[in-house]
Amino acid sequence: MVNSTTLHVRPSVLVVDDVANICDAVAMALRDRYHVHAALCGAEAIALLRAHRIACIILDALLGPEHGLDLIPRFRTVRPAPILLLTAHGSVELVAQALRLHVDDYRPKPVSVPDLRAAVDRLVGPAAAPGDLAGSIRHPLDQQFATPLRCADLAAQFGISEAHLRRLFRAVHGKTPRRYVVECRLQHAATLLRTTAHRVEYIAAEVGYPSSTLLNRAFRALFGMTPSEYRTRMRE
Repeated sequence: MVNSTTLHVRPSVLVVDDVANICDAVAMALRDRYHVHAALCGAEAIALLRAHRIACIILDALLGPEHGLDLIPRFRTVRPAPILLLTAHGSVELVAQALRLHVDDYRPKPVSVPDLRAAVDRLVGPAAAPGDLAGSIRHPLDQQFATPLRCADLAAQFGISEAHLRRLFRAVHGKTPRRYVVECRLQHAATLLRTTAHRVEYIAAEVGYPSSTLLNRAFRALFGMTPSEYRTRMRE
């Protein structure tokens, strides 16, 4: 039986504040339920938004020479996550500008830990069910099985650890992501062997194997015969 606690999915939150101590304090307040990433400037924030599946952005209104509100349109072109604005310099003008930019929530500094947690929980919503997340992870594998698989990159995309990705995927699909990709490649190779006259070397490259020797070895392990033997038997 799968342990539901083990499979609980923690969404990723991005804190954007030019004061490192504030980033650390927010991370400490939220780390029991979220993966917290921190950025001290807009460029760092953009890089993290591209690298991770961020579910919520906690944004300081003033970031040294940058204004947090000026960064919002750029953030949303990368990832349309809800934004919680924090500021120690609140004003009617700032609130009005935030509303025009459709900021999702606003809190004056200092914000209490319960208030911060409640605001983020409301914006993020319930965590994804394990099966839903495993299905989302499977989708790019189905579409891009011929490209090299890097589990670390896939885990970063979904905001979870590489070890957690493997555990979750195996629990739902009964195999590791790498094994799933191998089977996708070989099933597609089998389809091409049945339905086309392409040479085995061409099929190997088409499904992601650098040589027909590697395809032969993997194909025999799954089907009990070489690709050429499989093609002959299917024709018979």
